[in-house]
Amino acid sequence: MRPLADVLRGALEALGISRDVARAGAMQAWPAVARACIGAEEAARTRAVRVDGDTLVVSVPSPVLAQELRLRSEDVRAELARRAPDSSVRDVRFVPR
Repeated sequence: MRPLADVLRGALEALGISRDVARAGAMQAWPAVARACIGAEEAARTRAVRVDGDTLVVSVPSPVLAQELRLRSEDVRAELARRAPDSSVRDVRFVPR
């Protein structure tokens, strides 16, 4: 008997959506990534909105917070890679609302 994870992985690949599901993992991981990088209070004000290619797009409430996150982009990318290693997301773009 095969493990369920193997069966699901095969089904996703057969449907041609395994990459999209893996990229969605980056969006799901964003709240934890943000908390680890900028703290819970600021993280609560951000939201992952989509994945464009290999870039996670994150909505932030102000240009100031966008700039702060850009300055911490190396840490953000490393934390994202740690929490969503299969996502293929390699960059994060911060967009003020």
